[in-house]
Amino acid sequence: MDSSKRSWSLSTLPPELIEEILYRAPPESLIRAKPTCKEWYSLITSKRFIYNHLDRSRKRFVRTVGTVQILDPVTRTRSETPLPKEFQRPYGVRTMVHCDGLLLCMCGYFNYRNTNLALWNPVLKKITWMKPSTCFTTSDYYGIGYEIKKSRYEYKILRFTDHRYDHNVTYDEDGPEVEVYECKTNSWRTLDTEVDWQVDLSCKGAAVMGNMYWVASKDDEQYILGFDFSVERFKDVCFCPPPAFNNYLACFDGDRLSLLQKDEEEPWHIVVWLTNKLADVDVLFTKYFIVSRSDVPALLDHTDMANPVYFIGKHKRIIAWCEREVFGGDDEIPPTCIIFNEVDEGGVRTQLETERHCGYGYFGTFFCGYVYVPSLLPLPV
Repeated sequence: MDSSKRSWSLSTLPPELIEEILYRAPPESLIRAKPTCKEWYSLITSKRFIYNHLDRSRKRFVRTVGTVQILDPVTRTRSETPLPKEFQRPYGVRTMVHCDGLLLCMCGYFNYRNTNLALWNPVLKKITWMKPSTCFTTSDYYGIGYEIKKSRYEYKILRFTDHRYDHNVTYDEDGPEVEVYECKTNSWRTLDTEVDWQVDLSCKGAAVMGNMYWVASKDDEQYILGFDFSVERFKDVCFCPPPAFNNYLACFDGDRLSLLQKDEEEPWHIVVWLTNKLADVDVLFTKYFIVSRSDVPALLDHTDMANPVYFIGKHKRIIAWCEREVFGGDDEIPPTCIIFNEVDEGGVRTQLETERHCGYGYFGTFFCGYVYVPSLLPLPV
């Protein structure tokens, strides 16, 4: 059936039913549907529809090594498109932070003085570069969020630095340690805050309900560091469970945090912790479940591999995308494979190779990929 007949048949349905049908469509299909008629265009581009659709959309994995690869963990389908020219060398994506379908991308390499910062919506294929107040460096950490009691569309970007890599670069000693960028005004403001902590290198940060969270350490104590965009302040949220070799933080169920810990000596031993709701007065981690089976593959083979990306699905299941060397073939150099895993207390439920790289030509990234929720949200800058 052609599009004109299809739109005519749908137009006979009640508007609320049409809207419900469109909510169930993937965002890529909705982009193609916008020109169908004025009513659909007006609906699909309205903020109310965009955010309602976003809240119903399911998580995907995104990876930007050579090409843009997007994996749907439910259908287990993987799409691949050319890497935007903005993200090709020397401006390759180093790390990302996600909020509402927007990806805040830190671009550049450690042998470059400055890091470049971009905001990207992969669905809309839109990218915009952020101008620094002075400069971005490889010692910076970033977050993206919004004030909960104001318009969700008024996004802010946080930048702070711990000077961890300043011995590799020249930086402005008088530059701000902490600053906030308001997308509404396209301007940076310096915050009077001293950075006296260090962020765990394996933690890129997690956005939950408009705020940002990291695994940080200070005085040999590991804890969850939060930033509240409503009051523009850092806060110590709660202590982490006993230290592990690897800590991976993620959003859980929209209003909580999950922490995946992996043991160095027994990499198949994985512990998953959950917080209670972050809006509660007292926030604590509680052990959710343990995967401890020798037949479960390591999510991180060794320190030369990219850190895995994960989220916790239904029925206490770890959904992860990771790099792994595959031995046993005739290759002189074991190929590096990108593996999609579903693991629970009973062992491996799904293991799917999505990519394979042979020989010396493969150069991965610090993180295997990122979790994001696709959206129709226009860039707020």
